[in-house]
Amino acid sequence: MRIPDYDLLASLTGDETFYVVDENGRSRRAKTGSISGAAAQFASTGKFYSDQGATVARYGDRLFVGSATANDGAADRDNRPTDWLTSEMAATSIGGWAIWRSTLAALSTIGASAVAAGSRTSDAVSNAAALGSMPSSIGVSSWGIADSTQNPTDATAYAFYGEAWRMAGVNYQPTFGMELEAVNLGGDASGMTTPYHVNCGGGVYGIQLGSGGGQTSGTSDAEAALTFVSNPSRWKYGLMFAAGSLTGTDGTDSGYGSAIVMAARQGLSWSTPETVENVQGASTGAMVWSSVAAAANGQRIEFSDNGLLFENSTGHLLFSVLPMADPNATLQVQAGTEQQAAGLYVNEGNNGSPNMLLSCATGGNFMLQGEMVAANTATPFTAAPAYGWLQAGVLVGGSWVQGRIPVFSADQAGG
Repeated sequence: MRIPDYDLLASLTGDETFYVVDENGRSRRAKTGSISGAAAQFASTGKFYSDQGATVARYGDRLFVGSATANDGAADRDNRPTDWLTSEMAATSIGGWAIWRSTLAALSTIGASAVAAGSRTSDAVSNAAALGSMPSSIGVSSWGIADSTQNPTDATAYAFYGEAWRMAGVNYQPTFGMELEAVNLGGDASGMTTPYHVNCGGGVYGIQLGSGGGQTSGTSDAEAALTFVSNPSRWKYGLMFAAGSLTGTDGTDSGYGSAIVMAARQGLSWSTPETVENVQGASTGAMVWSSVAAAANGQRIEFSDNGLLFENSTGHLLFSVLPMADPNATLQVQAGTEQQAAGLYVNEGNNGSPNMLLSCATGGNFMLQGEMVAANTATPFTAAPAYGWLQAGVLVGGSWVQGRIPVFSADQAGG
């Protein structure tokens, strides 16, 4: 019987038998399932597409690699924690779901990288003609597609998901959910990154969060680039910058490093906890932002050991608020409303002073602007002011002129 006359098996279960010859020339019987235990080696065809001669291997169901092979792949999730990851997860409240529903699972047997991937632009350039276009060199790519229109539904899409577990007793080294390193081996970039020109030639960036996926139509604005949630534990800090992580300062010197850079009219907003139209937090309670359009008109705010400093764009001080360790009187700046005058008010605290001090530099004038009334030559005092004359600048007819305010004693003024 000729071989082409045998019935063709469209698929193999692994229990089929075939005959082989070993290295000593002896005939041996083996099962088709044992082939997976031998390292397969196939030389590259030099092609990428199957219709151009490339070899494409296909596994229609599931593939387990490394320590993941200890998992039997059965539908019963937690009663068969055979691989080490499923065993660890099965002992927790959430259960061992990671390998249970994975199409491709790889667990390291030696505690190193379970999966390594890489791509380089030089290969993209050299193969662009054969591929028909210039590809982007992407080490790992993943898509999570939310396409179920059932409502309500528990189905949620994630392009990437990962967990880093710190087990009890681990107290020496930290644990990271993810670390992304930007490695610049080419010196300073040829351009400059700004909010108006984010990606410059030669620029190296740790993370870029985009919205739209490069689609030319059909997309809408995404909700948020980054959110922090409790699930159910909380973060002790939202964002933290290491002291020496930013160019310009090490956190102990007199330099400056920009932790957050935004374009004009972008800012920070704080939502209120109130519920409006069945949505909690939809209303804004506070905002900090900049509408400065020219650097020459810019301002700075600096918290220093000498107080709260308000400066111009070049760092020159405009005014400051000095710190006090134990204040017992406060100054209130208040806008006017109805018949109440706008002004500066002293709020006296416990054993505090009710007085307000306005002090000029040596030789300086108090500059007073208000409605001027007709001069009255009559004066009830014939003696000179006991404490002299307070020098003041007065706005008269649109021009500042020198004036003098007599400072009489209480006795001179009648008590």
